[in-house]
Amino acid sequence: MISKFKNITNSKISWVIVALIAIPFVFWGMGDVFTRGNTNNVAKINNNTISVTDFINHVNETGLNENLIRDNLDKNIFEELLSQLISIELMEMEIENLNLYFSDSTLKNKIIKNKNFFDDQNIFSRSKYEKFLLENNLSASQFEKRLKSEELQKVLFNYINGGLVIPKFFIDKKFSDENKNIDVDFVNLSENYKENFTSKEMNEYIKSNQDKLKKDFIDFSYVKLDPRTLLDIDEYNDEFFKIIDDIDNKVLDNVNIEIIAKEYNLNLKLVENYFPYNNEFEIVYSKKNNPNQINLIDNNENYLLFQIHKIETKLPDINSNQFIEEINLILKNQFKSEYNKKLIEDIQNKKLKYDDLKNFKKDKKIENISITSITDDRIFSADAINLIYSLPEKSFVLVNDALNNIYLAYIKKINNVYKVNSGDLKNYSLKSNSEIRNTLYSSYDIYLSEKYEIKVYQSTIERLKNNFR
Repeated sequence: MISKFKNITNSKISWVIVALIAIPFVFWGMGDVFTRGNTNNVAKINNNTISVTDFINHVNETGLNENLIRDNLDKNIFEELLSQLISIELMEMEIENLNLYFSDSTLKNKIIKNKNFFDDQNIFSRSKYEKFLLENNLSASQFEKRLKSEELQKVLFNYINGGLVIPKFFIDKKFSDENKNIDVDFVNLSENYKENFTSKEMNEYIKSNQDKLKKDFIDFSYVKLDPRTLLDIDEYNDEFFKIIDDIDNKVLDNVNIEIIAKEYNLNLKLVENYFPYNNEFEIVYSKKNNPNQINLIDNNENYLLFQIHKIETKLPDINSNQFIEEINLILKNQFKSEYNKKLIEDIQNKKLKYDDLKNFKKDKKIENISITSITDDRIFSADAINLIYSLPEKSFVLVNDALNNIYLAYIKKINNVYKVNSGDLKNYSLKSNSEIRNTLYSSYDIYLSEKYEIKVYQSTIERLKNNFR
């Protein structure tokens, strides 16, 4: 939670005080939508609840406009905002538990020394301060409460890191190690992997792995809901969304899908023996663990009303193109895995010599690269580069690139020729200290997640999204 919060606070969805622009009534038409069970709450931390109202207020306080929120609903913006709010609540609980303190006099001093509120004589101006509050739709108490919370969070983070600094000799050594030049010879192993398999090989595999290859096939009924289906018009309007809300309420009340279809004159379609070899009904298939439950889901260009009636676990048609492709891919990956495993064993047992490299290429051509630093990922992936920099000269290693091509690499020479630049070293030192603090915050995040019982009511979040659309 805290790590997410720290990332968010550096983005456009931050509630940085100076940039805050409140948007009142971002959520419209809520009314009595949230009146049943836990639908009045979005989350719970131990015995403390975060209500829908708390969440709406938090969203309003971020200053995000309606279009930005709506455009990012399917990119987990609500979940990120909730994570942010939970982080704030967790920190406030920790601040209280640790008895951390920020006095009113210190707060007052913080405000009157804020240069944003200075007049032309560089003196605090009450009128400029009140103008700021007015422009941002804030009362003095709201702003001061928020500022105090922000300062207490700083105190908490200082408490966590305890002024931790990495020793200089460690920085120097680490900097030098990560900026040495490494000459690497390598070959792409792609032509050594078997790509296609015979019918006999595939049938033998199927025969030996029938239980493992069985899949869940479903029967379901569905109807796509759009303005044309419900109102015989082409545009989305208030009447359309009112009907969607009515249907959604009936779904929540477990009204039979046939009754819903009859009431709104909907033509239910039946799909039998379905497995998502294509993506058309993948969202339906994702609900297979809740058979017989009626679902209404926003499906981008329309809403999808559906119910799964039957699940059957069985072996697919072994003659279908999709299944044949699947088996071929399994055998291909299996061959690749076994080939790489044998090669790794040869590397570990020091069976490979440098001259063996050319034997892995039909054209006997060996490629090479001089890697300039641990961040040089021109060919190999970042993880692969980190692995290379951990090994000594004359080592063999299997590495990959960003496209997951596999290479057999040989560390030919390590050149400790980098001349330390004081400016680069200073920047590296700052970066290293920052990374350690982030690691510390991440650990603290895990600690808080274990210390406090956090429960999120995802169904309420989904209903908030639906009402926002």
